[in-house]
Amino acid sequence: MIVIIGYIIAYQLIYKKGYLEIEVPTGSIRTSLLAPSVFATNLTYCNNQNPGLYPYTELNCTYWDDPLVVFPIAQETAFTASTRVKVINQTSNCFFDSPNCTFQDISPETNMYLADVENFTILIDHTMYAPISGIQYNAEELEGYIQNQYGEDIQINQGITTVGIKGKPDIITLGQLLEFGGIDLDSQSPLNETHSIRYDGCVVFVFITYSNTYTYSTNNIKYVYSVKKVSDTVYDVPEPVILSSLQSRLIFKRHGIRLIFIQTGSIGSFRLEVLVLTLASSLGLLAVSTIIVDQMAIRILPQRKSYSSLKFQVTEKFEDAITIIGSKEKENDHVDDEKLFSQIDKL
Repeated sequence: MIVIIGYIIAYQLIYKKGYLEIEVPTGSIRTSLLAPSVFATNLTYCNNQNPGLYPYTELNCTYWDDPLVVFPIAQETAFTASTRVKVINQTSNCFFDSPNCTFQDISPETNMYLADVENFTILIDHTMYAPISGIQYNAEELEGYIQNQYGEDIQINQGITTVGIKGKPDIITLGQLLEFGGIDLDSQSPLNETHSIRYDGCVVFVFITYSNTYTYSTNNIKYVYSVKKVSDTVYDVPEPVILSSLQSRLIFKRHGIRLIFIQTGSIGSFRLEVLVLTLASSLGLLAVSTIIVDQMAIRILPQRKSYSSLKFQVTEKFEDAITIIGSKEKENDHVDDEKLFSQIDKL
């Protein structure tokens, strides 16, 4: 009994916070990319800088700024930074009113790495909203963390790079973000042993988990970034660029880092009906446990006869009790009749 009561109070009400109504928040995300002010050189994967040093496919490198690196653009919950681009020049030499009109390659394709993508910085601006409780905050109003590759929640406050600092936007390099997910662009691609992840691309989930249930004050809200690579995947997307007319175009076949942001978490708010429901279900558990213990004591345990004699009070049989009650009623009726006759005689 004491254990059950302790379970109800300590676990259900205090630890599990059984008085809170829990909801999963929603929100919005805005991201933007910025190229470094100074690009790195002498990169091992660049064939035109350090040939023969890269253990995977080497290509010439080119330096693109942030508007060229990002594609597709204007996506709210996803973001892509290109790491390799294959450029194909095509012309049709015909009109598209004919079903036989197709594009033909007119020059050798160009295949290149986009250099130093890891040092691009990404701004992550997000807002959370819990519709039931009406709780709403922007990331700059909250304390936040990012989970590193060892599962530890850390904050970053190093110059322009900040994560989880109140009053400051979350800005982190792509290299740091991938490192916290245990992702190395210069490791082997899951689909081809001669290619690197830089060559084939990858898909990465970035979870933003909000919580106000980690303390006993629902006013303390935090968020945590966690980075998870999707196993055995690559990422590529074609980008057509029209030149002088529809009959002339470039195809940019892009491979890169595809970041998909997912907002989740648990936001709690006090609700009296939730508390009542928790207590009712806990008391039901207490009643069931009492019945089970009683039945074990009087039917299963070795001393069940002793337990039964102590639990139940032995009384007279029901039939004997009825007989005794009936005889007493007859005696009372006889006495009443005698009293009535004596009163009549007096009259």
